[in-house]
Amino acid sequence: MTSIGDNTNVPNLNNIDTENQVESQRERHAHETFDTVLKNEIFGDLLTRDAIAKESSIDRIKNTNTIWQSNNSSSSWLATPSPERRRTRRPSDEIRQTNNGSSTSPSSHYRDSSDLSVSAPVTPRRLFPSVSNDDELMYRSSTNSSRGATLLTYGQKSSTRRPSTASLLQSQFFDPVSPVRPESKQLLLSPNKKTRKISKVPYRVLDAPSLADDFYYDLIDWSSTDMLAVALGKSIFLTNNSTGEVFHLCDTEIDFTSLSWVGAGSHLAVGQKNGLVDIYDVTKKKCIRTMSGHSDRVSCLSWNNYILSSGSRDRSILHRDVRMADPFFERLETHTQEVCGLKWNSDENKLASGGNDNIVNVYDGTSKVPTVTFQEHTAAVKAMAWSPHKRSILATGGGTADKKLKIWNINTSTKINERDTGSQICNMIWSKNTDEIVTSHGYSKYNLTLWDFPSMDPIAILKGHSFRVLHLTLSADGTTVVSGAGDETLRYWKLFDKPKSKIPTSSSVIFNSSNRIR
Repeated sequence: MTSIGDNTNVPNLNNIDTENQVESQRERHAHETFDTVLKNEIFGDLLTRDAIAKESSIDRIKNTNTIWQSNNSSSSWLATPSPERRRTRRPSDEIRQTNNGSSTSPSSHYRDSSDLSVSAPVTPRRLFPSVSNDDELMYRSSTNSSRGATLLTYGQKSSTRRPSTASLLQSQFFDPVSPVRPESKQLLLSPNKKTRKISKVPYRVLDAPSLADDFYYDLIDWSSTDMLAVALGKSIFLTNNSTGEVFHLCDTEIDFTSLSWVGAGSHLAVGQKNGLVDIYDVTKKKCIRTMSGHSDRVSCLSWNNYILSSGSRDRSILHRDVRMADPFFERLETHTQEVCGLKWNSDENKLASGGNDNIVNVYDGTSKVPTVTFQEHTAAVKAMAWSPHKRSILATGGGTADKKLKIWNINTSTKINERDTGSQICNMIWSKNTDEIVTSHGYSKYNLTLWDFPSMDPIAILKGHSFRVLHLTLSADGTTVVSGAGDETLRYWKLFDKPKSKIPTSSSVIFNSSNRIR
């Protein structure tokens, strides 16, 4: 038998399907409100008498189960009254006159504990300190508000039309002699807890013919000037998000394998299957520089001001200063297989690299030797993201044989948290507006997952793609995520609110430097 004080019927968020976390929070809040009001309406007098002095009325209601269990060793305190409570004077126990004029002693009408083996719980009379006795009698006789009939009560059948639900609620809440207790009224009229609304349907879907279905490619990126670049086979297209216009940037005889915008959004770096890296001036729609150095495809690119770093299937990382004539000034060979992930943390001047050898390395600046190495993943590490909110916090995701989302503290070389996502992690973004992480998945779920940090609880799962979601990027204002998949579509997801304050974007470092790109 379940008691009202038992919260076992309230949904446990830890046991609910991860696809409906937001809805579950809403449902749990509704259950808690109902449970609180119901306990107050039935046991309110007892709660008032046994309340802790420093506890607020609402807290007292919510902690009802705690109160009666702490005051009594058994949780059945209400169901089985103690002898002291059984010896309670009934309203009819006043001195009464008998037919022969004699009076009856009040003590003769006290109930003895030996006769109450099946007695019912004590139900103290509801008090209305602000209402006079006459008014209270009138109120009780007309509304049937005696204890036990506060919530579930039937009125006299009337031929008049039943009032609407809204008017009924309003009359109950604002009637000075409302049958609802003041504490319940306060809780019911208090503002509802705002739960976040996340649309699980993309607000825009674009066809992306020839968008490669290759785990090691990285083919979409969103600039700080609100321009989305996407490589489709041997062509690159730009989409102006503000106007919706689409521009053709360039073509090549070799497939494009990666691309990345410079911070100011004025230039686009493009990696190719033959190992070359091109830099395009998007205003002139012209390639202004081609840099060699790799002997195989360029899988990933990342900028740190005027430093462009590239990772390749030839197992090397090249650092390039675009102000210099040399194609690169440093070569790193710290991975034994293809370098498939590169992420600069410009604020702290740290670079993270992930490889097909399942290793994650972190470097100080352009140092050739990593300062930290993590080897816990059991599959290729392509998905990586630095926290924009906390220093030296890095998230990494493993491939098909691993499926783990791991959070690291670089300063202490320790793992903060870990989650088994149940699917290959193809890409990752850390929101700059909220402390949340978006992961895109391949084999075998083909969805996007929004995670809360630091709890790493899933907030929402976004479905729509029918192939691996390999490509992921974030809009300039941090509100929208664009995902690209092997189903040759781009999907726009509105996941975050706009930031409260905007940080002005600096002008192009390339143009402001004393040495132009040669």
